[in-house]
Amino acid sequence: MPRITVAAASAEDLDAVMAIWTAADATHRRPAGAVRTARVREKLETGELVLLAHYGERPAGMALAETYVDGGSPDPATGHISMVFVDPAVWGSGVGTKLLRDLQTRWPRLSVWTRADNRRARRLYLGAGFVDSGNRSTLQDGDEIVHLVWG
Repeated sequence: MPRITVAAASAEDLDAVMAIWTAADATHRRPAGAVRTARVREKLETGELVLLAHYGERPAGMALAETYVDGGSPDPATGHISMVFVDPAVWGSGVGTKLLRDLQTRWPRLSVWTRADNRRARRLYLGAGFVDSGNRSTLQDGDEIVHLVWG
């Protein structure tokens, strides 16, 4: 099995990070359009921490995280995960877990929102020790999202 490595992404890695996001997004029931894709690219260009995982030599996963902000005040002890995506070709290989483990070394607490019906993501987070905070919200498209925390 190839070795999985994770490192902070550089500006030169942005195309590889976007390719991973695009491949994973294409598996959704409603893939993103041009406006959403442009917003994701902008978030990645300006994000506090973008990680790129390799499965052997192949770029295979990405994560975007930042310091959690509560009521306008940053909490440097808590990170918030904005997105984790893994290339579908390597789903189940441990790439997503490796990305989360890296984030868990950077902050003593983490927060993430995910769609309630995204079983793959929920399994990933719960397997990495996250627990359901009980908080729920609804997106503009009507989908329910759940809040998970670690630490």
